Amino acid sequence: MSAVLVPLFPRGEGLFLLLVERSDSLKRHPGQVAFPGGAREKRDRGPVETALREFTEETGIPAEKVEVVGALPEVWVYSSDFTIFPVVGYLPSGVAPGDLSPDGNEVKRVLEIPLKQLERPPRMENLAGEGQNFPFPVYRLDDGVVLWGASARIILDLTRSLRDSEGGTRCP
Repeated sequence: MSAVLVPLFPRGEGLFLLLVERSDSLKRHPGQVAFPGGAREKRDRGPVETALREFTEETGIPAEKVEVVGALPEVWVYSSDFTIFPVVGYLPSGVAPGDLSPDGNEVKRVLEIPLKQLERPPRMENLAGEGQNFPFPVYRLDDGVVLWGASARIILDLTRSLRDSEGGTRCP
């Protein structure tokens, strides 16, 4: 099992998501844009601790700056046979450039994506695998960033959850 942090933070009048572009040298999912996270280690007491530990390792932002506000449905990734537990976190003081010190072995860059860009529905595309076509959501952002696979499914769950909650896209 693995866990990711879905980090939301305020900037101006809107909310942003913090994502990472994975290093091209990684064995699994190189170069992909994803949420900070990874596999559970024996010392982790559960998925929340895994998500916070990985978030700190990958971004350099201390876990103490994150308010855990909930979780989203688990996502199974067939290409790596992992179940991902998405933990939603809120960084009330935002993210300043000095807050970030990404792990260069795992992270090529950190991305700050306005949630507004993700409110429009994703395109559904097909991925061929194991003799079948699998539809999956794809977000193609204005700056050329492509979000797909498990990250896109998590974003879709997040935006649906926020839209269905009172107050629209304000943080719970």
